[in-house]
Amino acid sequence: MLLAVTAFVQGAIGQFVAPGQPFPKSDIVFMLLGTVLVFIWYRLDSNQRGYRRTPWLNVGVVGLSIIALPYYFFRSRGARDGFLALGLFLLCVVFFGVLGTAGEYATYYGLQS
Repeated sequence: MLLAVTAFVQGAIGQFVAPGQPFPKSDIVFMLLGTVLVFIWYRLDSNQRGYRRTPWLNVGVVGLSIIALPYYFFRSRGARDGFLALGLFLLCVVFFGVLGTAGEYATYYGLQS
């Protein structure tokens, strides 16, 4: 839930601070916040599943989440549940993009009125 709120606020602040720019400087702060939130989720999930995290996988989740998380899904859940988790992950990535755009539009139209 915090990631969803972060995505919306990222779009809203990006539109407020640097309207029209595809990658405002405020995105760096939100990227770091999102990375921390993803890593916290990964730690909680791996503890709940009893999956032993390796240092390299920890680094991968922070540095290359788009590659490391699908690997983690298959290793921790098996093939069938790994595909389900991967599908949900891809839906979340698209959803967060939509939320960021919604935040931009909300700010744009809020400032226009």
